[in-house]
Formats: sequence, C-alpha cells, structure tokens
Amino acid sequence: MTKWLPKDLWIVIIGMVLLYTGLSFIWPFNMIYMTQELGMSTTDASLVLLINSGVGIISSIIGGLIFDRFSGFISLTIGTIILVLSTASLCFFHGFPFFIWNLWAVGIAMGMVFSGLYAAAGLTHPTGGRTGFNAIYVAQNIGVAVGPLLAGLLAKQGMSHVYIGSFVFAIIFAGYFFFFFHKIDWKSEKVNVETKHRKKGAKREFPTKLALCSFVLLLLTYLLCQLPHVQWQSNLSTYMTEIKGVTSSEYGNLWSLNGALIVLGQLILIPVVNRFKKYLLAQIYIGIVLFILSFVVAMNASVYSGFVLGMIFLTLGEMFAWPAIPTIAYQLAPKGAAGLYQGLVNGMATAARMLAPFLGAIVVQHLGGIKALFIGAFILLGCALVSITLQQILQKKDQQEKAALKISINQGNRK
Repeated sequence: MTKWLPKDLWIVIIGMVLLYTGLSFIWPFNMIYMTQELGMSTTDASLVLLINSGVGIISSIIGGLIFDRFSGFISLTIGTIILVLSTASLCFFHGFPFFIWNLWAVGIAMGMVFSGLYAAAGLTHPTGGRTGFNAIYVAQNIGVAVGPLLAGLLAKQGMSHVYIGSFVFAIIFAGYFFFFFHKIDWKSEKVNVETKHRKKGAKREFPTKLALCSFVLLLLTYLLCQLPHVQWQSNLSTYMTEIKGVTSSEYGNLWSLNGALIVLGQLILIPVVNRFKKYLLAQIYIGIVLFILSFVVAMNASVYSGFVLGMIFLTLGEMFAWPAIPTIAYQLAPKGAAGLYQGLVNGMATAARMLAPFLGAIVVQHLGGIKALFIGAFILLGCALVSITLQQILQKKDQQEKAALKISINQGNRK
C-alpha cells in the first residue's frame, strides 16, 4: 500500500477515518431524533436539515478559497476548532431548540473540513488522480462502517451518550490533526508533477467557457445523483421505521453495512476499476444504473432483507460513481483553483443533503406519497445520465481545442 500512496496522503486518510467515525454518530439519526424525540414534523425536521446543509455549502466554498489563497492547514484548523466546540456544546445542549443550533454549527465545520481533506487528497498524490480520491473515499466509509455501529450501541443508553461519543472522536481527530497535519508539504514542492493548487508566485489560470460549462454539468450530475441517494438517509428512513417496521438499530446497521461493503469491496473492485480507470464516464454510468436498481428493490421490499439488498446496490453504485466525480473536477480545475473546485463539489453534495429531505417530504406528504418519491428518484437519475453524457462531450471538445491551440502556438514559435 505504501508503495503507491505517499506518506502525506496516509496522514489525510487516517484523519478522514477519525473525522467521519465521529460524525457518523450524528447524521444517520438526525431525522429520527427530531421527529421522534423532539416531536417535530417531518417537514420541519427537513427544513432544519435544509438550513444545516445550506451553511455547509457556504463553509465548503469558503474553506476551498482559504485552501487556495492561504494554506490547507489554515482552512482545516478553522474547521477543526469549530468541530470541537460544536460537538462539545451538543453534548450538553441537545434539546429543542439548542440541538438545531448545534447541528448547524457542526454543518459549518463539516463543510470546511471535508473540502479541505478532499483538496488535500489531490495535493498529496503525485498525479492528483482517481487513486488519491478513491483512497480518501474509502477512508470516509471506514468511518461510516464503524460510527453508526458504535452509535447504535450507545443509543441504547440514550442519545446523550451518542453525542458524547461524537465529541470524544472530535477531540481525537483534533489531537491527531495538530500533531500530524503540520508535517504535510502544503506547498507541494515535493510532488513530482505540477499540481493545480496555488503556489507562491504562480499565476492563476482561468477556465475556458467550454471547461466552465463542463464543470457546471458535472456539478449538476452530482446533484441529480445525490438527491435520490440522500432519500435513504432521510425520508426512506422514516418510511422504513414507521411503515415497514424496521427498528432504529436495524436502520443504523444498514449504514454500517454500507461502510463495511465499501471498505471490504475494494479488494474486489480496485482490480476491476484499474482495468478501465481512464474511462470515468463508464464508471459513472455503472454507478447510476446501480442507484436505479437500489430504488427498484426498495420500492418492492416488504421485509428488512429487501432493504439490505437495496443498500448493497446503493453501495456498489457509490463505489463506482463517487470517486470519479472529484477526479473529473480535478481534471477540469485550472491551476491555482483545485481547492475551490473540490469545495464546490463538496458543496454540491451538501446542497443535496440540504434539498433532498425537504423536497422528499413535500413529495410524500402533498404530491402522491412514497410511490411518487420513488418515481421522482428514477426521473432524477435518468436526467443524470443525460447530464454526464453532455459533460463529457464538452470536456472532450475543450481538450481538442486546447490541443489544437497548443499545436498552432508551437508552429508559430518555430517560424
């Protein structure tokens, strides 16, 4: 493993494991806790999550800008401090309305730290390619596997124990961060190829119109995929627990299964992906088709095992599609803007977490019930297939025009 992953990237990977393990104590239970413990309606709880994700989008972009203009260490330091303070407050104040305020503060921290860690994954891998982003994605899902499992055990003692566990992991992450992250070569001088992060004295590049349109389509594709995906964390959680009789513990186990499959599945999937790692479009196509299958299975599930099968398809779809998105974003980023581009990608995932619970609740309560929610998911995923196809067409056209311009300039210099 160390032969193909640099030491600095290993620091980022371990940090992501610690971070997401602690955060995974909180997010799977947000909707259930607000509706069942705080007595909020599904719509009101979804509105809280909408605002929470909104502040996360803003903090993701701010974190990316700080990363590019100053230092990744500075942006991550700010996010880490906010994380420790907000999870500490959550331990003592998780009634209404303090839970909501603390949740929003955690959202700010998540936006800054996640965008920073993903940008650092591109910075610390020599090629800035899929390998680095896949490694950080796997690390994130180790936390998904461990966090909800531990949280499920603590939840039996009361939700206050869950929030204490999250705070403990925030402290562990902060200690690890301040001890190890300063050792990372944030100026990227040791990387053997030029990265797209800003260096002192380097000129900032600007994207062409085609490249910018291509990036917008990439963000749209990510949003169209994430909007259905987040339903598994929000409205489908309510559907499973209140209508299909799935317990909170069993629901938490679904996300433990999700993380465990991602980690263990790398042994099988990495050789498969390596065979066509240059064909990112194919990976996203496969991922979207698997997402569609997950909803087909969930729509027809009448027992818990059906939702388990749906989660397996959802997880396989993630493993193909999610690492490919930041990889394409890195390819499209002009020099000096990698942090901003990764912040925007992370912000788009946060936008989905913001919009999906609220929009899904409206669909379920006012536009046709749970069947309408499934139909909407299929429509969005179909649109994602169209969007990513157009994105790749524009990206290839932009690359061809740049190559032609480069040839023209070289010929002119020879004359």
